[in-house]
Order: sequence, then C-alpha cells, then structure tokens
Amino acid sequence: MPFYSRLKYRFRDKSDRARVIGNMQKLRRQLDRDVPAKDADGNLILASWNIRDFGKRGSRRGFGKREPESFFYIAEILSRFDLIAVQEVNELPEWEEVMNILGPDWDYIATDETDKALGGNGERLTYCFDKRKVQFKNIAGEIVLPAKMLISNARVEMDDGEKLYTGKQFRRTPFVTSFQSGWFKFDICTVHLYYGAESGPKLQERIEEIGAVADYFGKRADKDLNKNKALILLGDFNIVHPKHKTMKALVDNGFKVPKTLAEPTNFVQTKYYDQIAFKTKPTVLDYIERSTGDLADRNAGVLNIFKNLYTPSEWEDYKAQMRKSPSGKKKKTNADLQKYYKQWLTYQLSDHRPLWVRINTNDSAAYLDRLKQEALD
Repeated sequence: MPFYSRLKYRFRDKSDRARVIGNMQKLRRQLDRDVPAKDADGNLILASWNIRDFGKRGSRRGFGKREPESFFYIAEILSRFDLIAVQEVNELPEWEEVMNILGPDWDYIATDETDKALGGNGERLTYCFDKRKVQFKNIAGEIVLPAKMLISNARVEMDDGEKLYTGKQFRRTPFVTSFQSGWFKFDICTVHLYYGAESGPKLQERIEEIGAVADYFGKRADKDLNKNKALILLGDFNIVHPKHKTMKALVDNGFKVPKTLAEPTNFVQTKYYDQIAFKTKPTVLDYIERSTGDLADRNAGVLNIFKNLYTPSEWEDYKAQMRKSPSGKKKKTNADLQKYYKQWLTYQLSDHRPLWVRINTNDSAAYLDRLKQEALD
C-alpha cells in the first residue's frame, strides 16, 4: 500500500492537497473496478507500462518536469500489480521518489542507460515488483544477438565458404530476468523496440527487430519449456495493429497474445504498441482466455489511466503548472493553453496505457497429479 501520509507533507497548500486526494480517491475506485484484487498467493498480476520520459533530464521537448502529484498517481497504479515491466525510465531520482511512495515491500531492477548513439533516448528498462509476491532469482542480463541474427543484416558468401555478417544490434537492448512467484518459475524479457517511421526502410527495420527478438526468445522458450519454466515477452513493441506485419513478426515465432489485449495502448487510442506475449504449454503457464463477466473472472486488460486523471474538464486546475514549463510559459491565451494541455498531460502520466494479465501460480494440485502418475507408471 502506498504511503498516503506523504500527501500531507508533500502538498502544504490545503486546496492542492484536497484536490490531489480527491483524484487519488477517484483513481482508487476505478482501479478497484478495472483490476483484479491482488491475492496473497495463487495468482500473479503482471503488467507492462511505458511511462513517458520518466526522469529525463532537460526540458523534455519543452513540456518541463513532472509535478509531484503525478508520482502519487503513478505509484497507486503500479501498486495494483505484482510485477511491472516499465519502459522509458531515464535518470533515477524521480523513479526513487515513486519507490519511496510505494514503500519497503517494493523493489526494482534496472538496466544502465542506453547509449543515445545507438538510436535510443538514454533510457533504462526496469522491473518493479512486490517482494511479498515475487522473488528475484539473481539472474539478469541484456541480450546481444549472434552475428547471423543481426538487424538489417547483409550476408556475404566468401570464396572459401565462410559467411560474414554485418548488421545492427537492437537499438535498445532487451532485458531478461528470472523471477519466481509461488510455484511459478519464469524468465521475463522486456523490450522497447525501434520505432523508426510509419513506412519505408525504417518501418522494415522495426519489423526485423520484432522478428529478431521473437525468434531469439522463441528458441529459448522451447528449451525452457522442457525444464517446466515459462518465458514471457512483453513491453513496447511499437506494433501498429493486430493484423499488421509488426504483429505477424511476433506470432509467426509461436508467441500467443491474449485476445483481450487487442485494443489500442497509446494515449490517442490509434496504435497497439504494447503487448504481453507467451510461448508456453498448459502445464507450465496456466493462462485462460477470459475477457467477459465479472472482474474476478477477467484475466487481462488495458487500463485507461486518463478516465479520472487529467480529464479535459480539469485543464484549468493545471494552468499554473503548465505555465512553469518552457513551452507553456509562451502560451498567451487560455485557448492556447487548453490546446497545450492535451500534450502536457502525457508528460505527467504517459502517452501509453498500462496492460496486464493474471497468471495462475499455484501448481500444487497439478504437481501432486504428476507425482501420482509417476508412482503408477
């Protein structure tokens, strides 16, 4: 549970404090409706969220820094899941503030910053997890592709039969880590793949990156399944649409995406960038596709974080905050500021929506069945 007492000391102005607390109450009610309750055991609620330019230095394209209230909203959202893969974490002070709000039951693992020369934005890939439900198994690493799997590779056949490869590594290296929750042991790989452009060679490079990570981890998943260990691939794939070639590059390598997640994940709800994908067998990862009925029966979803936060009707509440930003202070009229608000709010929360799945982690009954069958054979 986030440390709500910090609200009292973080917002000295009572009217600001009352407004933020009111927003927190609305957010809590929404999360109660839209996300299943966290069990003490038996289930893992796994999520992925690209949080826009989190902790990035500088003016953030003129939109300025995050305001303190956004940290409380982000912490409340994260607290409803057991393990979250977070993309676009840059410098860590802002992230540490969210972790302090979450409290001592929470921890995280992050990569170093991606070198901007590789085409990223200096970000980190991060896992945030509730230590009461999830154990880090002390294995983590960034993935380096073998030569024959490089992106946009050109293969040359030499006279002596030797094959030479040239090409690129991932722009932002996928981050794979081992965890355990209950009986469930799994490797999880989070990605933030290259965007490039909406057409042409840069789109083709994006498709190749998706295909490369799915191919690489598809082969690894096959080995893990033989050891009764699951592999989950998730993050910001920059997928255009479920029927687009960007998705085909993922599913052609045997990964399954819950049908419930086939809805837009970007702020304006036009793209399907973020995904959670499995390559598994029922005895290893028990995911049952259920998208209708009571919340208790639903096993996946995409969360609309702007249903009760930074709503269009509330733009005037943020005029003073917007005018502190480099671009906001240049807006001369209320109409200009109201238009600016539509983008500014994505730099407070994000331009992506979180998505989640619920996985059964209690394999005790199936384990006893297997032991009994072994005894009878």
